[in-house]
Amino acid sequence: MSQERLCHEMGASELTQAFRSGALSLQAFYDALQQYGAAVEPEVQAFAHQSSEVVEAQRWVLEDMARAGGDLPQLYGVPVGIKDNIDTADYPTELGYAGAAGRTPSVDAFLVHRLRAAGAVVWGKTRTAELAYLNPPVTKNPRNLAHTPGGSSSGSAAAVAAGMVPVAVGTQTNGSVIRPASFCGVHGYKPTRGLVFNGGVLKCAPSLDQVGVFARSVDDLARVGEVVIGGHESAQGRTIFPMNLSGLATQEPPMPPKLMFVKTAQWNDMDPQAREAFEALAEELGDCMTEVPLHESVTNAIGWLKTVMEAEMHANVGTVVAKAGGVGSEEIKALLARGADIKASDYLFALDRCHHAAAGFDEYFDHFDAIVTPAALGPAPLGHGSTGNPIMSTLWTFAGLPCVSLPLLETADGLPIGVQLVGNLNADARLLRTAHWLEKRVLGA
Repeated sequence: MSQERLCHEMGASELTQAFRSGALSLQAFYDALQQYGAAVEPEVQAFAHQSSEVVEAQRWVLEDMARAGGDLPQLYGVPVGIKDNIDTADYPTELGYAGAAGRTPSVDAFLVHRLRAAGAVVWGKTRTAELAYLNPPVTKNPRNLAHTPGGSSSGSAAAVAAGMVPVAVGTQTNGSVIRPASFCGVHGYKPTRGLVFNGGVLKCAPSLDQVGVFARSVDDLARVGEVVIGGHESAQGRTIFPMNLSGLATQEPPMPPKLMFVKTAQWNDMDPQAREAFEALAEELGDCMTEVPLHESVTNAIGWLKTVMEAEMHANVGTVVAKAGGVGSEEIKALLARGADIKASDYLFALDRCHHAAAGFDEYFDHFDAIVTPAALGPAPLGHGSTGNPIMSTLWTFAGLPCVSLPLLETADGLPIGVQLVGNLNADARLLRTAHWLEKRVLGA
């Protein structure tokens, strides 16, 4: 196998199969991937922390596991990038924040523990916008280095797009998984809110925060998602059980899915090339997709999310900033000031809407398998001073619905345009299966 093949084409499922069968050794692959990363990382700058010594220590554990005999776990040997707002015991977790420089947690976040138990290797910590908010890191978009990779999970999306890891984990409080997946041309998956336990993850706005996955296939989204979902109690005391995602995601649906095309109120703000591409897609899928306008009242979710997010970030991120002596960018300081001014009555009303938002879509999902809508306003913007507008994710994040971004479209000069699929609450397996079907339908794969 060539190094190029190792670094650019092998996904999580293929890698695990090769490691299990002995067709590929962990050391040979890791050496090749590290060599490739050393050539690519100086331009992309996806990683805040990456260490060959840490990788080597994890490899020894995995090789001991193989020598002991028995079945090897489902992500055996797979390198995973972990966003730098998620605690890891063997790497620093500095939150993309000057005030947290040198921060070294003593234990892994719960989801990292689950990944290690499944045989994954924490390859490194991927860069995040400051405190997982707006101020961008130095990461560049591998599809065109002059453009933003999106954020705040900038490094996770870029590392997968550049071939430095087959999968990575990020977080989303507004649009921080779906948007960078779209901008970097990779697959992104944000599970139903609450399915992944956030213990050990930086608290931004706990009512909105969600963990997500980046990969180069729907199958790999499902495999990693399946590992990190479940095994805990929700904030309301409900037991969250694991989900069979990988067993269902690549199955053929019993009937061709019915899709609902939603332009949203931001349609006229979209990049003209993106609008044209989506109109062409809608025409191509005319036999299975119907355009349905949403009630104008859904635009209220934009303001409600902002209220919940800013109030809760004032309470949580504000504590982190205070402990660091008030260090922070102007964007962070302005956020905390706005959050401090929010009235309790406004916050509680918006939070109540958040808890009930998903129910407003139940009727649609009685008739459609998934909602199809843009993942972003267009391709990745030129420049690195902003991570782009998250508005195309706001409604779905507020409702807590599961979302997938598929790299199905692109501009004339090759910049990716993601197609977002939204599913019903807790119907993540069905959503991933529909996404896999749609990708085959559009790309003929």
